[in-house]
Amino acid sequence: MTDRKKPRIGRFELRTELGRGFHGRVYLAWDTRLERRVALKLLLTASGDTASREQFMTEARAVARLAHPNVIPLYDAGIHGTVPYLVFEFVAGEPLKAKIRRDGPLAWMQAVEQFRQILAGVGAAHAEHVAHLDLSPNNLLIDRDGRVRVMDFGLARLVGRPIDDDESEIHGTPRYMSPEHFRGGPLDLQTDVFALGLVFYELLVGRPAVPAEGLNGVRNAITNGAFDWTPLIDLEVPAEIVAIVRDALALDRTARFRDAPDIARALEDAMRSRAQTAGHDIAVQFLLRRLQRRPEFPAFSSTIVEINRLTAEDSSAGVHELAAVVQRDFSLTNRLMKIANSAFFDRAGGGITTVSQAISLVGTRLVRMLCNGLLVFDHMQRGQPALQDALVCSFVAGLMARYLGQRVRRELAEEAFIGALFNRLGRNLVIYYLEDEHREIQRLVDGGTKALEAEQRVLATSFAEIGAAVATTWKFPPPLIASMAPLPAGVTAPPASAAAALHLYAHLANELCEAANRDDADPAAVLDGLASRFSGVLSGAPVLLGELLAASLDKFTELAPTLGVDAARNGFCQRASAFCRLAGEQADVEMATAVTV
Repeated sequence: MTDRKKPRIGRFELRTELGRGFHGRVYLAWDTRLERRVALKLLLTASGDTASREQFMTEARAVARLAHPNVIPLYDAGIHGTVPYLVFEFVAGEPLKAKIRRDGPLAWMQAVEQFRQILAGVGAAHAEHVAHLDLSPNNLLIDRDGRVRVMDFGLARLVGRPIDDDESEIHGTPRYMSPEHFRGGPLDLQTDVFALGLVFYELLVGRPAVPAEGLNGVRNAITNGAFDWTPLIDLEVPAEIVAIVRDALALDRTARFRDAPDIARALEDAMRSRAQTAGHDIAVQFLLRRLQRRPEFPAFSSTIVEINRLTAEDSSAGVHELAAVVQRDFSLTNRLMKIANSAFFDRAGGGITTVSQAISLVGTRLVRMLCNGLLVFDHMQRGQPALQDALVCSFVAGLMARYLGQRVRRELAEEAFIGALFNRLGRNLVIYYLEDEHREIQRLVDGGTKALEAEQRVLATSFAEIGAAVATTWKFPPPLIASMAPLPAGVTAPPASAAAALHLYAHLANELCEAANRDDADPAAVLDGLASRFSGVLSGAPVLLGELLAASLDKFTELAPTLGVDAARNGFCQRASAFCRLAGEQADVEMATAVTV
């Protein structure tokens, strides 16, 4: 057969079929005008109507603008009959998929270096507002120089093009699709972000993040976020790097990175975190930036910051100025007024009718911290049973610490309440914003790993450090932040100051509430252990701790409707009540035994 008889598309001679897929076929072709080898892709599934052809050429022009060392450039585009085609530079090399299949997972540093190149190439497209929409290890080529090249922008669309209601065609490779592919919605730069997360996972683990077979299995895995994070932990991939993958694969688009450059910035933050010596707080700052990417976090935080700024010791703001800020939030105002008029504050007497009165009668400092507590409690109740249990646990711990503080002096009682309420702030924030990480920490703890070690492995920091960092950004007073510091194991020394006493009360109350939240807790052993550990601030028999917890639960039950909690159905309240009942029964048996003897 002579060259003249070889099939042609325009000036391009088709030589060899390089591959085929759902959307079309790719050929090694010869450009007869410029005399060079090219890769030509026929888009066999594309619509042939006039509007679609015009859209295709618009998108082709967008792709043709891309010029980057990590992108295989588009040379030409056209319509052959009714079939669109794209002509790319021909690059000899190996698909990333084949390399992973042959070599298995890369060392995490090597994976990061390859992923950086991928981000650079995709980032160039995103800078032009071009989404790839078919990113996968099959569309990433390792050339003969070892450089990663992003190829096949044939399915790219200009960002913002609406998806037709009747558009049934699924664009992309199912195993690397995003939730919005299956649920409907805009396919845009964040669609690529999800695919990049899947690619990064595969680089690190050596197998797809979605092992399910069949379209239904793949769809369910992706739309449910059913990703196995255990291999990343077992391979000792740093927590900061795992966080990049998690955030890229967020089902909630608002929690996902905006685009490839956004991922690249976070990756550089993570690598700087790894480069710091022990003692630096860069890991905490990295995690804070993750929280701040959540759209609701900055807005939620700004209200707390403003309240704390107006009520700082050096503030000249008046009562009415603070009241105006509180009244911007109807829910906060309503709950503050109910609590201010409740038996929680003996001084209120039930006659408070305005926020200004509440501030004047209850006190600016206490209203400030109560508003902070109510904002956190109200904002973070999102239907997750584990989170509501944790928040109720913290609130009951605050009530218990308040009782403990009252034994010393009245003013200390309210500080003790706030200290215990916020003592586990870091844990509660992780449950709310980083649910997957919290589950992984719990898995490690259930498997025998110490809690602090599990937190460090998954987060590269601790709950306590996160809580203190957020509290600092919220401008909480230093004594409250100091009370969040972890308490060493073993018997505690008697407190040398009021601040030290607050620290002990906060931990005692929370440790007791957390123990009461476990189904397998032995009340007698728990109460004896805590009475011994906190002997420096406790007097009396261990059974008094059980009675104190029961009284705190009763008080919370009174306040629960104001907080929007159904105490009768709350898991923590049920478990803690059962703990108190069993503690009382054990105490009765012990007393009867003592009398008999």
